[in-house]
Amino acid sequence: MSQAIVIRPEEVVRDETGSWTHSKWPEDGDENAIPKSWFADHGLDLSIVELEYEPEEVADKYFESDDPSFCFWQPSQPEGDGWFIFSIHDTESGPCCVWVRKRDQQ
Repeated sequence: MSQAIVIRPEEVVRDETGSWTHSKWPEDGDENAIPKSWFADHGLDLSIVELEYEPEEVADKYFESDDPSFCFWQPSQPEGDGWFIFSIHDTESGPCCVWVRKRDQQ
């Protein structure tokens, strides 16, 4: 592992747009720039859920609205135990939720 940091679940308190990011997210200035290897190096499984691939009525509510908020979206949790939200934020292709879990919780 590259750094000795411990990543645990934190309370998710989303802002007015619906975004939230874990305090251990690397300070790289770009929420989309973390290489997938960073998660593996920290003993984490990674799953990304994109709002555009959620049920149609959820995606339509965001993509057919002029409101940039996605506070209403409750991202689908990946199958299996131990997943927690590491970030929920907007991207060029729409909002996404980054889920992680400790590798040993498969």
